[in-house]
Amino acid sequence: MKSLFSEVVFTRFHARIIVLLCSLMAALLGLLGPFFQKEFIDQLTGVQSRLHFIHFENPIAYVVGAFLCVLLAQGFSQLTNFLSVREALFMQRVFAKRLYDKTLHLQVDTMSGKPVGEIVQLYATDVQGATVFLDQTLPAGCSTLFPLILAPFAISLLFDIPLWPTVILMLAIASLNTFMAFRQSKFFYRFKQLAGERIGLVNEWIQNIRTIRILGWTRHFESNIFAKRIVETRNRVLMVTNGQIMNAISSSITFVLNVVALGTLVLYSKHQLTSGELLALLWIVGVFLTRPFRQMPWFFTFAFDSWTSLKRLESFLGTKNNETAASKDISPYHKEQDDKYAVQVHNLNLIISGRKILSNIDLKIAHGEFVAVVGEVGAGKSMLLLSLLRETGAHFDSYFLGDKDALKIPLDEVRAYYAYVPQEGFIMSASLRENVAFLYDIEAERDPLIEESLHLAQFDLNTERVEKGLSTEIGERGVNLSGGQRQRVGLARVHFHKAPILLLDDCLSAVDVDTEQKLFEQLLLGSWKNRTRLLVTHRLSALHRVDRILFMEEGRIVDQGSFEELLARNQKFREYTTTVAKEASEKNQEVSNV
Repeated sequence: MKSLFSEVVFTRFHARIIVLLCSLMAALLGLLGPFFQKEFIDQLTGVQSRLHFIHFENPIAYVVGAFLCVLLAQGFSQLTNFLSVREALFMQRVFAKRLYDKTLHLQVDTMSGKPVGEIVQLYATDVQGATVFLDQTLPAGCSTLFPLILAPFAISLLFDIPLWPTVILMLAIASLNTFMAFRQSKFFYRFKQLAGERIGLVNEWIQNIRTIRILGWTRHFESNIFAKRIVETRNRVLMVTNGQIMNAISSSITFVLNVVALGTLVLYSKHQLTSGELLALLWIVGVFLTRPFRQMPWFFTFAFDSWTSLKRLESFLGTKNNETAASKDISPYHKEQDDKYAVQVHNLNLIISGRKILSNIDLKIAHGEFVAVVGEVGAGKSMLLLSLLRETGAHFDSYFLGDKDALKIPLDEVRAYYAYVPQEGFIMSASLRENVAFLYDIEAERDPLIEESLHLAQFDLNTERVEKGLSTEIGERGVNLSGGQRQRVGLARVHFHKAPILLLDDCLSAVDVDTEQKLFEQLLLGSWKNRTRLLVTHRLSALHRVDRILFMEEGRIVDQGSFEELLARNQKFREYTTTVAKEASEKNQEVSNV
């Protein structure tokens, strides 16, 4: 991957050059101001100084010249800042788009190792921090570097004194500022790291506040947040203290430089100073160099801080999914593809963190077939569905959707074949109408289709505590809905969008038996009878209604067939159904006792 730092430096390189030229002009004009002032004083006092380039009869012309130089210097300085900010905003758009694309591209097994707080921190802090090179470091560096290079030469030229005392002092100041800035950058980096960790804890707390409160974990959970905040505050105090010391040093350093410059004049000057020359010296040292010295520590601080943000972004953007590809060898299965099958998979394997999750999965599902996937918890059922969506790093020898090679078509095109209903169900903070349509600001003309989808999903607007009907605001993560309601909204969404292949991940686990019966009759075996359905379930009552059952164990499909066939020939399947039946009975007993 190309270095992000090189992109910051060389993208739109002509614009970077313009920024440098504007800053150079600001420095040169800033030095011309004291020269015009010297000429003005010398003409008033009638003293001819050693260095004399321009002559005006009217002394007011020198005042006007000094004013114009200072004004133009400020103008070029502001133009430098403006152009730098504009370039920073451009690069922020570039980095934000790349971060957005990367986040969408990362698969679920890769994202599981990335805390939400970390990704939020990348968007909120590091995208802007990475471009500090442009909107802070570049203009600060230019307005610091050019004056510090030009000023010693201007002093030496005006007063005919050696460069070395001024240069040595400037190098000493730069070294001290570099040390303080590097220390400050470490505080900045720690600040961003701690803020990301705290945001992650707060995000987890907000998303699970009801469960945390019910389980009595509120005090324990919040104590972790407060502890993190204490550490963050201590780091911030150190950061502010170090920053104040930097400011104090940079604010007072010009006085030291004044003393050194005047001492050098006394010791090494070969002619008597004029009043104009003395004024020019004090202006250069006491005014012209004040801003560069004050900016110098922050130039280094921003540079180090921006570097850490760039490295954090590079680390995230360099995250790679497990390779999902077809084998280089042509599999015989390629030649067996048949249009009558909606899904054909040969030799699907998935390894996560060195552990084999799915092994040698071969799968053929006909158009319109209703297939159930069953097995113990951890058998790989949900990962199988996610792998079909190419949301994991699964490897396929071959994978076809109808006559389309799913390994060669774009990811969006693969997912367009599918509708997916997870067990929890995704609910966004929007109206019921927008949640079913999965679109914000959907036209009211489509309400009849939404109402039909909700009706088939057994979500009755008259009895489900949605006082404003389709306009009822659901709340973030479906906080106002029960688990069964969230699942039924998910089923209604699938019906509304009419994808040809349905992946249903235990999406009936939270509905009661009567509702399940109606869902099968009106939706799964009714309106969806011509769609291809793949249902992960722990409900034994569902297994009598499907065309075929895939029985999974430790990431493998160990048997398949009808419910009666599996019961008759597979001892492990019989044990599985007995265990599920027993757990369901115990759960029903607990409910009835309550």
